[in-house]
Formats: sequence, C-alpha cells, structure tokens
Amino acid sequence: MVVILVYSIGLFTSTVSTKGIAISSIFSLILAFVIIKMLLSLKDTAPLLVLDKEGITAKVTAMSKAAGLILWEDISDMTVNKMGGDTLITLVVNKPDHYTPIIRKKLSGIAVNGANDAEGNLLIYLTASALDIDAQQLFIEITQYRARLKNTKDL
Repeated sequence: MVVILVYSIGLFTSTVSTKGIAISSIFSLILAFVIIKMLLSLKDTAPLLVLDKEGITAKVTAMSKAAGLILWEDISDMTVNKMGGDTLITLVVNKPDHYTPIIRKKLSGIAVNGANDAEGNLLIYLTASALDIDAQQLFIEITQYRARLKNTKDL
C-alpha cells in the first residue's frame, strides 16, 4: 500500500494519480483499523468458555461467540465428533428460533444455513483447540458440571 501511495503522489515520476492516492489511502485505513482491532482483542482477558448455573458462554468458535449464553434447558444433547483435523463438541440446541436470529445478526445468514439437524435443532460447535484442555476432557467437564447442576436442582 505504501509503495502504491508513494508512486501515486509522483515521487518516482512527475505525474500524480488521484485515483491511486484515494484507493491506497482507503485500503491503508481499512488495514490500520483491522490491525488496531486485532491488537485490542489481544488485551481481552475474558475467559473463552464459562460454565455457570444458567448455561454455557463460549468464545471458541464464531457461532458459539455470536450465540452468547446458551441456556442448559435449551441444550437437548451433546456429542463429541471428529471433523477434519479437529475434535468438536456438538451442542444440539432445541430452540433454534431464539438463537438463529441472534447469530444471523452478529455473523450472517450464511453462518446458520445448514446448521440444523434433521429434527430442526440448531447445531453449535465448540472446539478445545483454543483452550488448554483436550476436547474429550472438556466434554467430560461440561457433562459433569451439568449433572451436578441437575442434582442440586432435584434436592
């Protein structure tokens, strides 16, 4: 971008290209914005996965981050699946009408297209690759936490 800008202002030649200046300036501003946003996100100390009495809040995939808090009562099933080179935890959410608009608003319609199973449940994936834990161990932790919550509610 800098080379295009320098060339466009006529440093190498005596001609000035206003289109080149405009285009390189716009792309330079966009690049600067993206870099600043990424640097600010590095300072984010919030946990990537939170389990609490209400549900799961995860920032490990774009879809889980966009969904926000996923209530325990809305999760009908959880499984561990190998997809590509990663092992993912699949949350089967039985209220897609609540979560789909939220995800669509934060991401896009493409993100939720094909994200439903045969029964119409929304599938939200969690990965452990960004965490310091194995996916199988994360699955065990989540299921044990959920079981403890159910036991305390039954008392």
